[in-house]
This record gives sequence, C-alpha cells and structure tokens, in this order.
Amino acid sequence: MKNLRFTKGHGTGNDFILVEDPRGELGLSESEIARLCSRHFGIGADGLIFVTETKFCPEVSHLLAEEPNANWFMDYRNADGTSAEMCGNGARVFAKYLVENGLVQVEDGKTIPIATRGGVRDLTPAAVGFAVDLGEFR
Repeated sequence: MKNLRFTKGHGTGNDFILVEDPRGELGLSESEIARLCSRHFGIGADGLIFVTETKFCPEVSHLLAEEPNANWFMDYRNADGTSAEMCGNGARVFAKYLVENGLVQVEDGKTIPIATRGGVRDLTPAAVGFAVDLGEFR
C-alpha cells in the first residue's frame, strides 16, 4: 500500500478516516480501504471518506448544475470498502474537516453544500459541530 496522509475524525460515536484526494486520483481498492478500516490490523474506523473536488468526479459532477457551490464531494466508503450514498455523522465530520483545513468558509447564517452519492446535502454550523439536512425520508 502507498504512504497515505490521513486524518481521523469522530462524530457522535462514529469514527472515520479522512483522506484528502482533491482530484480523485488515489484509487484505493475495496480491500485496501477495508484493511485501513480494520480495528485489528489497520487504523480502525467505521468508514473512510475521500475529500475530493466535485468537478473531478464524473459520478457526481452533474450535481454542480443543481448547486454550483457544492464544490466538495464526500466520497464515503463503508468499513468493508464498498461505496455508500452518504453517512450523516460522516457528513458532519467532513464539514468540520473542510472548514478546519481552509477548503471552505462558512458565513454566519449560511450552509455548506456538499455533493454525495445521495445528492447535495446542506450542513449548518451548530453550537457544537454541524447539523446535516439528510433530505426527505425514503
């Protein structure tokens, strides 16, 4: 496996590995992701989140037509390496990562729109962390 720079984040009882991959070029396999998420043989996490610019991801770049400010794609992977639409707690950790690393700025009263496989999700700064609008139940 390649050397990998990562951040570990925790949100409401879940933990995540965050990997900044702006152009979506790392190409980790499902088995590599599962190994990283392994609590016995890896870093240990409920999932892995790639921090990728939406415009570089053909899978979700069309969402920019819906929300031009959804510049970042939360490429969420389950602990077994499979891709998922999104994760609510992961989205909160993702937003904190974006802000703390200077990738987005959030103005008072505004939200941070992010691209996910489940569509655009809006994150709102809260007293502690972020609240995420998960959309309508389906």
